[in-house]
Amino acid sequence: MDKAIYFSTLTNKLPLADKNTLQQLEENCSVLTLNKGEQIIKYQANNKRIFFIVSGSFIRSIITSRGEKKTIMFHTEHFCEFFKSYDTIYFHHKTDYEINANEKSIVLAFDFDFLFQQVQNDIHILRYYTHKTEELFATIDLFRNFQLGLTSEEYLQWLYEKYSFLFQRFPAQNIASFMGITPVWLSKLKAKLIS
Repeated sequence: MDKAIYFSTLTNKLPLADKNTLQQLEENCSVLTLNKGEQIIKYQANNKRIFFIVSGSFIRSIITSRGEKKTIMFHTEHFCEFFKSYDTIYFHHKTDYEINANEKSIVLAFDFDFLFQQVQNDIHILRYYTHKTEELFATIDLFRNFQLGLTSEEYLQWLYEKYSFLFQRFPAQNIASFMGITPVWLSKLKAKLIS
């Protein structure tokens, strides 16, 4: 499919942006198609790109000191649809996590420095970028606060009420990992919640 069609998914969210700026963005982005399980950000990488999900979903997993993978965030075309390697971009070191495609997915990839320069040149793109950044931080804060403040059962109920799509798009083992519980315990909690 033509790159312009994928790019239109992003431009539809920016109806007031300067046409020249949008043209520059389109010319300087690449379209990536990933299969299920394929990595877009590798553990211990220096990745200076920012990604916008056109379709599909991704799982962000931290790698512990024991080499275990723990799910820390989910991304879809409608939820946290922008992602990047925060470690590299803001702290200038290699990532302590990886991001893998949860299903066949299509993303637009931009060099972060180039994109940020464009953001500074167009007030409409700046407002959108700022809104999306604040939305992401608020979401992460909510997830953390409720996970720390509620029991596993209460947290599961909150996730079902507020983010039920997670249970339709992502494997139970990743949701359990995200909640900090075992898949068996998640299954028992779900059964209790449904009854």
